[in-house]
Amino acid sequence: MSKSSSLKKDFSARALWVNYRSSAIFPFFLGACEDTLLVFQNYWQWKSKIENLIANIFVRDLSGKLIHSESLQIDTHNQISIKNILSDAEDIDKGTIEIEVIGNKNLGYPFPAILCYYRSKDYISVVHSAGRILNSNEDHQTNTWRESNFLSIYDDNLSPFISIFNGQDAMNTELSIKFLKLPVKDLILEKKFPLELNPFGSKIFYANEFLDDSEKKLLKGKRFFIEFEHENKGIFGRYVVGNYLKKANMHFCTHSFMSVTESGDIIESSKENPVTSFLPAFNKKPLNLRLISYPTNIKSNVTFKSKEANIDEIIEQDTDNIFNFNSGEEAFEGELTEDKFVKFYSTDHCPARLNISYNFSLPNSKHPTDIATGFKGNVYPKKTNHWGSIVNLPDWKTVFFVRNCSHNPKKTKSGDLDFTFFDNTNSIEKHVHVKAETCTILEFEMNTDFSDFVSWKCNSSVGTIEVFWVCFNEETGAICGDHSF
Repeated sequence: MSKSSSLKKDFSARALWVNYRSSAIFPFFLGACEDTLLVFQNYWQWKSKIENLIANIFVRDLSGKLIHSESLQIDTHNQISIKNILSDAEDIDKGTIEIEVIGNKNLGYPFPAILCYYRSKDYISVVHSAGRILNSNEDHQTNTWRESNFLSIYDDNLSPFISIFNGQDAMNTELSIKFLKLPVKDLILEKKFPLELNPFGSKIFYANEFLDDSEKKLLKGKRFFIEFEHENKGIFGRYVVGNYLKKANMHFCTHSFMSVTESGDIIESSKENPVTSFLPAFNKKPLNLRLISYPTNIKSNVTFKSKEANIDEIIEQDTDNIFNFNSGEEAFEGELTEDKFVKFYSTDHCPARLNISYNFSLPNSKHPTDIATGFKGNVYPKKTNHWGSIVNLPDWKTVFFVRNCSHNPKKTKSGDLDFTFFDNTNSIEKHVHVKAETCTILEFEMNTDFSDFVSWKCNSSVGTIEVFWVCFNEETGAICGDHSF
C-alpha cells in the first residue's frame, strides 16, 4: 500500500489488494495497575467466509529484542492481555506488540480490525490498528512520514507523547517535532533529534522529558498541536500518540494522521451528489462533544453550512451559521453540549481529505476521547458492515451514535440495523431503525453475563449509515470511544 494524493484512487485500489498477511503494531505500557489489551473478533469468518486463520503475536522490548512469541487460533471473540503474556517478565514495562493474521485465502486489507485498550486503575483509552510493518509483497522504499492531528495538552498533569516503531532495517535518521499554535497555525518551536533504532526497536518521546524549562513555559496552558516528521522504510507510519498522565501512569491514546498541506485532491459537487463533503456531529448528555479539524489539510478556502435537529428528528433546515476557513492554515472547531445532531456540509469545491477529531468528555473527565477520522467527501464508498468492541465493566455504559445521511439528502433512505453483542459464551441482539437524514442512539448497559470487553457487529440495510460508540463511567469521568470498523 503506497501513499496517494487521490482519495478516490485509494478507495478504488483497495478492491485490488491481495494479501495473505494482515498485521498491526502497538506500543504496550505495563505497571502495577496498568495493562495493554488487544480485543478483536473473527470478522474474517462472518464477513468473508475465511476459515482456519492463525494469529501470531510478537512482543518486543524497546531495543527490538523478541521477548515472547506465540501462535493462536482466532476465536469468535478475542481478548489478549499483554500483562498476562509477560507475567514472568517483571522488568519489562514498555515495548511493542505486533500481531499478524495469516490466512490461506486473500485477506484483502493488510491491516486487521483490532482495538488496543490501555487500562490503568481508573482510566481506559482505546485506539484501533493504524501502524504496521509492511508485507513482503509491498514496496519497501524509503518514505517521509509527516504525522499530526491529535490532541496535545501540556499542563501540570498531562504531557504529549509520541511512540515510534521500526521495521526490519536499522533506522538512522532525524526526527523533527514541531509545536504549532491553534487555532491559526504558527510555529511556536521545533525540536530535532537523531533517531537511531535497532531492527524492530521502538522509542517513546515524552514532551515533559525532552523540553527544557524555557520551552515548557511556551506551551504550558496554551493551545497547540504537534507535527512530527522522519524518514523510514519497511513500515506504514501511523503512530500511537496522545497525552500521558504521570500521576496515574496512564497513556491516553489515539493514532496520528498524515499532514497533507503540500498536495492533495479537490472534489466538486455534481448532480448526483450535490453535497461535496459533510461532517456529522452528535451528542447526548451527560456527554459534551468538541470537534476540531487541525490545519494540516491542503490549503484551500472552504465554506461549510450547517443543519441542526434533535436526536431522531430529520435534519432539514439550515442554521444561520456559515463557516469559512482555510483548511491548511486555521482549525475548524465546533461544540455540542445538548442532545443534538448537526450536519456540517459543503456544496462548493473542497479537499477530499479533511481530518476531524471527536473529543467527547464528561464534566469530571481528566482527558476526552480523541476519535480520529475525516469529513465524508463524496468519493467515499457505501458501507453496510459495522463492528467493534466496547467496555463492559461495573458502572460503565456505552452510547452508540448511528447517523444516516448522504451527499444527496433528497435521496437518502431509511435504514435498519440488527446489532449482535457477543463474547465466546453469550450473545444478545438489538434492532435499530434510523430514518433518512437523522441520528439515533442505542445504549448498552453493563451486563454481567459478558466478559470485561464485548464484541459487537451489525449489518445495515442502506450504505449511508455510520456508527460511533462512546463508553464512559460517570462516577470517575473515565471515557473512551471510536468509530466502527
